[in-house]
Amino acid sequence: MKSSALIVTFNRLEKLKQCWATTSALPFEEIIIVDNASTDETQPWLNSIEDSRLHVIRATQNDGGAGGFRLGAEYIASKIDTDWVFMFDDDAYPDSALLTRFCDLAQRFDYAAYCSRVLDKQGALCKMNVPFSKMPTSLLQTLDYITEPGRYTPAEHKPADVVTLSFVGAIIRKDVLAANIEYIWPELFIYYDDLYFSYRLSQQGYRFRYSPELMFLHDVAASQGGITPPWKVYYLVRNLLLSRMLFEKHERPYSLGAIVLRIAKYLLSFTSQGRKGEYIKYVVRGIVDGISRKNGKQH
Repeated sequence: MKSSALIVTFNRLEKLKQCWATTSALPFEEIIIVDNASTDETQPWLNSIEDSRLHVIRATQNDGGAGGFRLGAEYIASKIDTDWVFMFDDDAYPDSALLTRFCDLAQRFDYAAYCSRVLDKQGALCKMNVPFSKMPTSLLQTLDYITEPGRYTPAEHKPADVVTLSFVGAIIRKDVLAANIEYIWPELFIYYDDLYFSYRLSQQGYRFRYSPELMFLHDVAASQGGITPPWKVYYLVRNLLLSRMLFEKHERPYSLGAIVLRIAKYLLSFTSQGRKGEYIKYVVRGIVDGISRKNGKQH
């Protein structure tokens, strides 16, 4: 069984160095790093690495995580002989036992993809990377999810079938990835790209397994209730609305009521922001651009 790592990076050289150290220590056959047109010292540092497994793809512009993973997936589909693709950002570090544990799982189960348990620097479950076992698609389900998230997500330490995955710690069969590259939408830039991609695959009948024995460390600070920096909320809001364009009516991951509720929740979160005026401005811009279907990088 051949395994390859796909990493996307942009202007985070110190984190990338740590990511490379933990990734290259594992027996991956190939390691593909997409440099999203970094403007720091990332490119010369990557050029200095002497490892025959490393493939560096230099993007012509920064298309965010969505564009980076799309570019990497296209490269792997056409040029890399592998069975499984491990996907993660430059600030995510695989556990030293990751491949050993995965080999055991892959021999015992038959899934199209696996989701890892992703922890933050404090050792707590990283909520942004938790998959859904059931999508809260309607307004009522979204309200229920806000109050009882455990009804829609797997228990941290118990394996479970899930219907979405995060690109931090996702492990996907190459043939599945290659057959569905078109559903990684670069126009999203960041946020919801992995959820929409995986939800689309679930609709086609592909099965995913959340496997807590597979672990990653995500080098992000514990959530303080706000969204930092404020421009990130723009993509959260806009990309929710863009789902109305990307999916047919009967396939949409969120109803209009659910989208409105989520946007209202983002808007009300301004109270926990340091730069409240700037934050509200990005929420409003996200609404306007989402309705007018403006995509790509816009901050």
